[in-house]
Amino acid sequence: MKPFLSLCLLAIFAAACGDTVTGTGGNGTGGEGASGPGSGGNGAGSSFTEPRGVCGFDERVGRFSVEKQSDFGVVQGAVADGVVPTSIPEIVSDDGTCQLLKRRSLFCTPACVGAETCGEDGECVPYPRQISVGSVVIDGLTKTTEMEPQEPGNTYFAPDADNPPYAVSSEIVLSAAGDEGHGPFTLFGVGSQPLAKSPTWALSEGQDLEIAWSAGSVAAAKIAVELTIDQHGTSPLSLLCVFDDTGTATVPTAVIDQLISSGVSGFPNGRIIRRTVDKVDIDVGCVELVVGSPLSATVDVVGFTPCNSPDDCTPPETCNLALELCE
Repeated sequence: MKPFLSLCLLAIFAAACGDTVTGTGGNGTGGEGASGPGSGGNGAGSSFTEPRGVCGFDERVGRFSVEKQSDFGVVQGAVADGVVPTSIPEIVSDDGTCQLLKRRSLFCTPACVGAETCGEDGECVPYPRQISVGSVVIDGLTKTTEMEPQEPGNTYFAPDADNPPYAVSSEIVLSAAGDEGHGPFTLFGVGSQPLAKSPTWALSEGQDLEIAWSAGSVAAAKIAVELTIDQHGTSPLSLLCVFDDTGTATVPTAVIDQLISSGVSGFPNGRIIRRTVDKVDIDVGCVELVVGSPLSATVDVVGFTPCNSPDDCTPPETCNLALELCE
């Protein structure tokens, strides 16, 4: 089944949702440059603008995605009327290219119930709801694409998208008409060569992580790398790096060591995506358009064996089912 974009996915690199974390604000660029805040517009007669980079973690309320995936193309999106506090990561380290992001846990007493979530000050706040931004038209794709908000949840989804939904170097313009007191806006993207081969990465303490891929030719595209290796930790770190699309990159030893030392549990996962990202500020926050080709990576952490049964471990080790780790 082709997935709909849930509100969970609106938080970038949340360890539990595939895009996210929590903590103090930050620009969340991970080295992905931007020329400044995007301005709204109705898209009528708009000239193409180079993508302006990602929203800040503490500002992102929505995302539209145009992706070439392994089995099908995806065109989807959603916008909320606020940021979920627990989706904002704490930026533990940032070297300008790679960020280590920590998922925060917020506590409210008494516990929040119903359509509430815990806020920064320990008090319950209304859970952000997904909103309509009117008709959304995306020009520059291989198929004419117009989407209306679908209930429940005001989710946007274009069925039967081509795979990939764009041509290389195509200029893509998303125009939202606006609705419910929210004005129109425009976002831009560029089609790039789909990544062809899922990578395998071995993480080892005391060693750089070398990453390789076939370099692309679209100047606006970047390569984003995501890694999560502590699936069951109480405050796990995740890694987000954004590289120029040159075909090779290095994650420094110090970053890998800090990631491993923070905790390893469960089955590690990773992702690489060639993408362009644009942003625009609207009345409720910042909205992104991501155009790219994600691939899952096979990830091994040297010295740690994940498991879901005793048969996965070599005696005398046995499987700690709670941590999914041989011990």
